[in-house]
Amino acid sequence: MKFFKARVLLWPAALLLVLLGGGAAAAFASGGVNALALKSLFTSSSSERDSQVVQAVTRVQEVALLSLHIEGIDRYESNREIFGVAIPASEKTTLLQYKFDAKLGVDGAKVKVERTGPESLRVTIPESKFIGFDNPVFEDALESGNPLSWLAEPAVQTRMVNNILSNENKQKYISQNEEALKEQAKAYYSGIIASVAPEVTLDFYFAG
Repeated sequence: MKFFKARVLLWPAALLLVLLGGGAAAAFASGGVNALALKSLFTSSSSERDSQVVQAVTRVQEVALLSLHIEGIDRYESNREIFGVAIPASEKTTLLQYKFDAKLGVDGAKVKVERTGPESLRVTIPESKFIGFDNPVFEDALESGNPLSWLAEPAVQTRMVNNILSNENKQKYISQNEEALKEQAKAYYSGIIASVAPEVTLDFYFAG
């Protein structure tokens, strides 16, 4: 009877061990969940920062990097021909003086930001483009010619303006200022990214 009584008294101790064991397991499980959550938090923070960088970079679709003040004189010459032969003294020259501020830059929607390391990003800049112009001034055309210049075809000022702003001339402005555009692009996007992630190292790649 004493032995039986001792066995009965062991039940509270066994129950206590079970409870303690379950509590430890629960604590371990909770710790594991917290560790996973902590890791997820850091990962989410990094992803969120990357997302903020991308959003900051692409928030403007067209980015003007340079403004050039352009002045010049466009020249148009014409004469009257008969059967492919120019009539003497029928030459006419038309001059159009102009000035405007050309805006050169890039399409911000095509700028790409890629992670290359824990604290480094690669920024790919698209080809430069002619974005537009401000403050255009086109003076009235001036004509000069020989006695029979009235026979020559008159210049059309709108055609002359279109020639001044032709794709060929726009590309010329870009080619002449390519290095300055690259430096401005680096400065512009470095400033934007530094405001979001100042510790990140940037590597720039220029397409085209």
